[in-house]
Amino acid sequence: MATKKPNILLIIMDHVAFAGHYRSNRYPYCWPHLEALAEQGVWFERAYAAAPICTPARASIMTGQRPSRHGLRWNSEYPIRQNLKEFRRGQKLFSHATSAQGYRNAFVGKWHCGKDRLPEDYGIEGWSLPEYGNLYGSAAYKAYLSSIGEQQPRCRLEYNLTLPSECGSTVILDPPDAWRYMEGCGILEGPAALHEQFFLASLAKETLCELAKSSQPFCMTASFWGPHQPYFPSEDYAALVQPSDLPPYPSFHETLREKPLRYSAHRDLKGNNRANVKWPEWSDWQNVLARCYAQGLQTDAAIAQLLDTLNDLGLADDTLVIVTADHGDTVASHGGVWDKHSTFTEEVARIPLIMRWPGRLQAGKRARELVTSMDVTGTILAAAGASIDQIDGRDLTPLCQPGRAAKWSDHLFCEHYGHSGDVLHQRIVYKDRWKYVAVFGDDDELYDLADDPYELNSLVADRRHKETVRQLRGLIIDELKRERDARAKTDPPSDLEAQLVNSTPLWPREERMLLYKLEHLQGL
Repeated sequence: MATKKPNILLIIMDHVAFAGHYRSNRYPYCWPHLEALAEQGVWFERAYAAAPICTPARASIMTGQRPSRHGLRWNSEYPIRQNLKEFRRGQKLFSHATSAQGYRNAFVGKWHCGKDRLPEDYGIEGWSLPEYGNLYGSAAYKAYLSSIGEQQPRCRLEYNLTLPSECGSTVILDPPDAWRYMEGCGILEGPAALHEQFFLASLAKETLCELAKSSQPFCMTASFWGPHQPYFPSEDYAALVQPSDLPPYPSFHETLREKPLRYSAHRDLKGNNRANVKWPEWSDWQNVLARCYAQGLQTDAAIAQLLDTLNDLGLADDTLVIVTADHGDTVASHGGVWDKHSTFTEEVARIPLIMRWPGRLQAGKRARELVTSMDVTGTILAAAGASIDQIDGRDLTPLCQPGRAAKWSDHLFCEHYGHSGDVLHQRIVYKDRWKYVAVFGDDDELYDLADDPYELNSLVADRRHKETVRQLRGLIIDELKRERDARAKTDPPSDLEAQLVNSTPLWPREERMLLYKLEHLQGL
């Protein structure tokens, strides 16, 4: 007799201040509803983004492939020649496989997996917006306001890096584009229902109710725009975090003199923000970080609405729920930086990942294996009965069984290519307590995360760790070679690509130069 297929609900958060913030010994910041979900399922404590930027990270979740395979290495809005603006024609998403297994697929929320194409172009029902998406200015949001008898919300701007003259003013939050108020924080006036997270939760709940009417199992993604900045929590949630209670972030006062150049470039050049100059005192950042944390708590409350809807529909026991994020947030770290850039720090790389599947996964388990967001894709496909042979992700469920030791790799690879138009090819490997960041065009890094979780002291030049450096560097060399050999079998480089004359999405020049650098350092 065939086993009944589970429903699948994937919840993706955007740009979460997590590593170094969540459950730290500095301040008791945690999300009560996420904690309650983890008590019913499994929390993966060492989960990492495939790449710490929106488009490549999200594309890796949708495909189960590394950015070096699917080709969306940077956000789609940046004009970088080696970057794809959309998935290649014929690119398979996990929805293609779940559909073949009889699932009804839906996607509600932030897509950001290309410039123009949306989920509906891949046969997925639901709602989204092109590129990053201007949610507060969208027709769907305005219709939602009308349905609840509200007007466009007003926001008290407290801090803004690009609009300093408007700080202290109250504006109607109906921006002409997504970027107008992006670089700052404030408080959204009025009821919490006006917030973008609660709008998205309302839309997702409606979709869940519609999917529940079908005889087909469903695979639905609810993708929130938050807690990504601008940090505009509603008044009720802003009141939950008092700025004066927040102690300095451990790397806030870091001078960066001993750090690779990309750290200073992030702080001083990214978007010309210079947040450490415009907000020089920790008291400034206390307000910014308080709004960030409050927006996180509001995101948690929005997620809880979806979980409550599953319960109300009687579907909780039949649904695999996965909650994760595309990547983290560097806010207030490493000398007082804002947003994210070309640094692969724990703050931007490590992500929350919680799974619940009643009767199938051990409740209350904390898994310590190294896992990646691509493993979310592998788990979805395996749960749906589809093959995972053609993807880079793995099925996480063997790690979630009581009394069962699963075979799992002792190391993990991640990728990063830069942000905001910057091109900086990086490969990262984690193994045990160690993290090695290899970069073409800047210095490499080695951190002992057990002793130095905030990455204040790179040990890459410390001769006492020479063998560790050599071992981790060797892992990256072998992985790069394996990837390039596999790619050459299906898409061999042209003569000009092989000679590094042409740099293309399939064969970027910097990838070969990074491999050459590592081989040179290794004495090969």
